Amino acid sequence: MKRIILTLVLSVVLPCVQAQSISGPPFIAVHGQAKTEVVPDIFPLEITLSETSKETAKTQALIEGLAKQVVDLTQSMQMASRDVTVSNLDVSPEYRYNDRDDTETFLGNTYKRDIKLRFHSLADLQKMISSLPQAKQVRLNTGSFATSEAEGLRRQLLSQAVEDARNTAEIMAKSVGKRIGTVHNISNQGFNVRYVTSGDDSTTLDRVSVTGTRLRGLTGDVVLREGSIQLDQNVYVIYTLVD
Repeated sequence: MKRIILTLVLSVVLPCVQAQSISGPPFIAVHGQAKTEVVPDIFPLEITLSETSKETAKTQALIEGLAKQVVDLTQSMQMASRDVTVSNLDVSPEYRYNDRDDTETFLGNTYKRDIKLRFHSLADLQKMISSLPQAKQVRLNTGSFATSEAEGLRRQLLSQAVEDARNTAEIMAKSVGKRIGTVHNISNQGFNVRYVTSGDDSTTLDRVSVTGTRLRGLTGDVVLREGSIQLDQNVYVIYTLVD
């Protein structure tokens, strides 16, 4: 069984890696990196309204009433419609299984709505959390803070990482009395280079990461910290070496 599992894992991992053999002229493989930190301007909040009961009309009215209160709050805060997503009402039966006699007991139906909000300031996120209905049917989760400039910054960082790799290659080539020639390969996903005459060498990829600060407490004042977001981009370049 262990051998079968290992084979399956390898079949998933190997397609993500570019493996190649290089022979002929000497070459140099370098890693370039660029990083930056930015202040987040996207602060998400996911609100789950859920209750399980056999009292159909009463429970549905409770969840719908809570949903209306949340929507009314978004309107009072003048949130844009694109920053407010309200799911349809989900109703599903709930059972408890008894192992001893292999029976199921019907507990009622679970009525559920998900509301996803996106704020553009930490103060607005804090205001919403503080204003939400205080009920056991209300569950909150703040996602990772983000930046609306992520895509543009990623492209800039990629260009800077390529330049960083080239500078490194030039310094290394000069130190051995060579110059860098043409680009044999370039990737932002890493690659394994198999030296034809000297074994294997592997590199791994550090992907672009965007992280923020999550909600830490719901009793009393809400503890939130804006923090900063680090974005980084990596490239791997193989140059030929010339005299």
